[in-house]
Amino acid sequence: MRRMVSPISAITELDARKTPWRSIWLCNTLQLLNGIQFSILFTSMWPYLRILDSTANVDFYGWIVAVFPLGQTVASFLFGVWNQKTKTAKYPVATGAAIMGIGNFIYGTLPLYKRGAKWIMLTARFIVGFGSGNLSVLRTYVATATAPKDRVKALSVGIGMFVLGLSIGPAVMLIFTPLGPNGFHLGWFPVTMYNFPALVMVLIAIASLTLLFTCFQEEYAGIINTKKSDDSFSDVVVPKFDKLAAFICIGVWFVLQSVGTNSEVLMIPLTMAIYNWKNGEAIFYNGIIVFASTVISFSIYLIIGLTRVGKFTFMLYHLINIPWPFYSGPLDYMPTVGNSTVEDTSVSGGCFRRYEWCAHTTRIPLPLYVFASTILTGISFPNVGSPCGTLFAEILGPRNQGFMQGMFAFFGSTGRFLGPIISTALFESNGYLLPMVILLTMLAVAVLTIIIFHHRLVPLQLIPPVGVPTPYKHGTFYRL
Repeated sequence: MRRMVSPISAITELDARKTPWRSIWLCNTLQLLNGIQFSILFTSMWPYLRILDSTANVDFYGWIVAVFPLGQTVASFLFGVWNQKTKTAKYPVATGAAIMGIGNFIYGTLPLYKRGAKWIMLTARFIVGFGSGNLSVLRTYVATATAPKDRVKALSVGIGMFVLGLSIGPAVMLIFTPLGPNGFHLGWFPVTMYNFPALVMVLIAIASLTLLFTCFQEEYAGIINTKKSDDSFSDVVVPKFDKLAAFICIGVWFVLQSVGTNSEVLMIPLTMAIYNWKNGEAIFYNGIIVFASTVISFSIYLIIGLTRVGKFTFMLYHLINIPWPFYSGPLDYMPTVGNSTVEDTSVSGGCFRRYEWCAHTTRIPLPLYVFASTILTGISFPNVGSPCGTLFAEILGPRNQGFMQGMFAFFGSTGRFLGPIISTALFESNGYLLPMVILLTMLAVAVLTIIIFHHRLVPLQLIPPVGVPTPYKHGTFYRL
């Protein structure tokens, strides 16, 4: 005989369960590596692209950055559906890790291709991005495998690890810069600061697969199982989640990913243009800036609760990076090599001569740029990213979240896909004013939305107020 179980009984059952912490920490570590996969090559990709193909421009570079989240956008949905249908996380995650390893191997072998290297680079980044679509499955598992008393901690750490990975990727690149652009040879194969990080990522993918199949135990302490035997819960009331609140979290995540990608993709070409930095200088100095920002992020990314502090500091970052007329200027054009018309970024920095906007654009003071890129971004990312993902899972409640977490990752990836394309195109034609204004507007809209609907941004209530009709899967539940 089937029986209806109250939310109070459901909560009692959930509270008695134990969180499989070993598997949770493994998933959170994989989220960290996922973030690093996306950002580790940012500071070196533009100069590397110019070395491989001198005809490539910032526009094409934007597409190379954008195809990673494009692949992730497609795969997030597919992996989310796979997880939702099969109720398993191990095989989607393992498939994604293997695909990332293949993409990084292709990127690592770029020096071997004499023709079409820029297109092969683009293809490699798309493949790595597709593999990283397993991020939605990792988040789903963390959200549903933890007991209620541990969920906030596990989710905040998981989202924080991913955001931390996005932040420290360029800083990790500093480890490889001593190799220089020439590096060394393993027989006939060149190993440089540009391709060695990708080869290391291949080894990490192999290690991840090994850990998944040896240490990962798939247990779900955070789901109310509606398919248990007759002597347990058969029909449990889990109220429907607030769709508006869920979509607000998705929108905030979209804005965060757009802003973060814009900052990272423009970092190298922007500083080379306004501070006359060469390839090596741009990679090294921006790596230090990102590392300093990461230290700040790492110290505060466990902050819990969706606050507006992070968004306000993001807005201040973009206000500082607008080329105000009281800044010094105009910008300097890059000197040509000898008597030729060649502009070699490995020799000198500055604006390319095709950038007409440099003639009337002012220069962000370096101390202000460093302050905005370290202190402000270091505070902003953890105060927005970690609480946003945590609250999203809490809004959904103790149900299988594969599809919705897939949508969360889908829109985040969409933001990272559209951001580089739009920002680099605007930077190439008009400078960095328009990208900053557009992102500033997006942040303002996000802040306003949260202020208006703050009362809806609360975790799912399993125990509704007495007498209040609560919709759930099979109808309406009343607590008397």
